[in-house]
Amino acid sequence: MTPARDSCELTVIVGSVDAGTHLSECLEALMSACAGIDAEILVVDGSAESSLDLVRKRFSSARLLAMPSGTLVPALWGRGLREARGRIVAFTIAQCRVGAGWARTLIEGIRAGAAGIGGPIDVRPGTSATGRATFYLRYSAWLDASDGTVREIPGDNAAYDHAALRAVRNGATEAFWEVEAHARFRELGRTLMMHPGATAWFTDDTGLATMAARRFAHGRHSGAFRVRDGIRTRWQMVLASPVVPFVLLARVARRVVRERGHVVSFLSSVGAFLVLAFAWAAGEAIGAFLAEGQMREALRAA
Repeated sequence: MTPARDSCELTVIVGSVDAGTHLSECLEALMSACAGIDAEILVVDGSAESSLDLVRKRFSSARLLAMPSGTLVPALWGRGLREARGRIVAFTIAQCRVGAGWARTLIEGIRAGAAGIGGPIDVRPGTSATGRATFYLRYSAWLDASDGTVREIPGDNAAYDHAALRAVRNGATEAFWEVEAHARFRELGRTLMMHPGATAWFTDDTGLATMAARRFAHGRHSGAFRVRDGIRTRWQMVLASPVVPFVLLARVARRVVRERGHVVSFLSSVGAFLVLAFAWAAGEAIGAFLAEGQMREALRAA
């Protein structure tokens, strides 16, 4: 890594919420992946019990920003994006570990012309049942992802051309919601790609109640976004909400069956999975009835 300047090749924004011991391990992996690259690592932390002083001493080359406790990851990313100096901007979370070739793979993908490039996410051994449920609910779509052009990439393991992001962002003060950015890229005919060389590994030890509250808050945003963009009507969202958890369960189960190494891991986390899926569905239904301004206020309070 090189000293901070007015601009650099790559900014890695780490959203850190209740990271505990995860943040140090995350930064160790990122430092290794970014060695020899003109890069900066920017940590935006919204943990309940922040240990940024210790992290700052150990990782003096990283830039650290503190946000209010409980701030959702997209808001942390948005704050980091306003500070980012990189021509390429990558997003991850403290609960992810990247491999040695991660940064170079992402940079090469953007240089080749992609607006965004993502890598698969796998689950680390020893992850709790709630952590595994979170993994399958959020990342199962990329269990068998092959390289090439795709409609979506995982926001927790992705990089974007910074200029392309500026072109599709609605405002400099907003949180960064990758699904919205991806929709704008598709409208503009821009390319999103996946590359297995940018794999990350996820683990989490957040409690079930806390994680359910976060899924509920994210669901509220999703519901409002779908209605606002005409993807669904309010009544479609509300009437569908009771069956959404079971649709999600069936969808994930089909994916897991194709990746037999995940079957036992998934089955042993089904209870927590359903709790999170019901929280998400309830959030979507409520979000569908919230005006945009009300939605954003609710997210800030979550």
